[in-house]
Amino acid sequence: MAPTAALAHDTWLEQRPGRAGQVELALSTGALFPAAQTGIAAASLVDRGCLAAPGRRLPLRAGAALASALTLHTAPRRGETITACWVQTEAFDVEVPAALVPTYLREIAAPDSIRQAWAEQQGQGLPWRERYTKHARISWAAPAAAGPATHSPHSAQSPRSSPPPTAPAMALDIEIEDARAPRAGETLRFRVLRDGQALAGQAVELRGEMSRFGLWRRTDAEGRASVPVPFAGRWVLRATDLRALPGQPGHWQSRFVTHAFSAAPAVPAAPEAADDGPIGSHLAAAGGSAGSAQPSNPSMPKARSANQSKATPTISTEPPVTTARR
Repeated sequence: MAPTAALAHDTWLEQRPGRAGQVELALSTGALFPAAQTGIAAASLVDRGCLAAPGRRLPLRAGAALASALTLHTAPRRGETITACWVQTEAFDVEVPAALVPTYLREIAAPDSIRQAWAEQQGQGLPWRERYTKHARISWAAPAAAGPATHSPHSAQSPRSSPPPTAPAMALDIEIEDARAPRAGETLRFRVLRDGQALAGQAVELRGEMSRFGLWRRTDAEGRASVPVPFAGRWVLRATDLRALPGQPGHWQSRFVTHAFSAAPAVPAAPEAADDGPIGSHLAAAGGSAGSAQPSNPSMPKARSANQSKATPTISTEPPVTTARR
């Protein structure tokens, strides 16, 4: 087992310009989305594909292996709408230096039970050994009819009035439950599944290309959560399911997942008519509006995460493609 500290990396899919009639994607790995640092070898992918409406699966073929990405492409039929693409890697084995384990656990928002288990493991003098897999998905949908449209991997797309076809579930998956793409300022609903079953209590972070901060949420008993999307642009939902391997002290198993999507610009608000009545005058004097109050939801934490910690440069020195594989 080769010692490495690649676990803090996320792996994601993004669309890139391609040839006519093709959809081209890049599979990249990095310590902080959207900065790509390395690609993953095509031989490491155990599953990959795309889904076209109304449910036809398309092959996702490997292209060039670049320094910071593996290119992938598919060729839909003329006029066909692609709703999602995905990849899943084989398992990698790593050993994380003890000094970096707390950083790793913090960056994936691991629960206190795992931190306590690590403290007990250190007391026994056992190193942190982990087997992990990566899962990445990208999806496309149209925004609401009003306002600018998001980019899509096909020539024309109309807003969907019903949920898109469901892509095959990965071993760890984040499903976006909204039938249309979010606009800036709207709330995104999603669900986390492990082996096709709802994963309760899972920490999920929303990260975007325009912000230094991420927004964390934890799933409910049905594996569901929601989060506001502050800006237009590219985003990923990211999560890591980490658990001890039964009967193997000091050994852990993890599954990493990302779901990439784009948010459209917000629809400009229509000008409001002036209100000279007593209620309108009172609100104007108070600097508010009738709809300005927002109820709080104590079940949805508002924690933000800043850039990865100082350990990130150390972690990023060994990308997953260099780790030992069984």
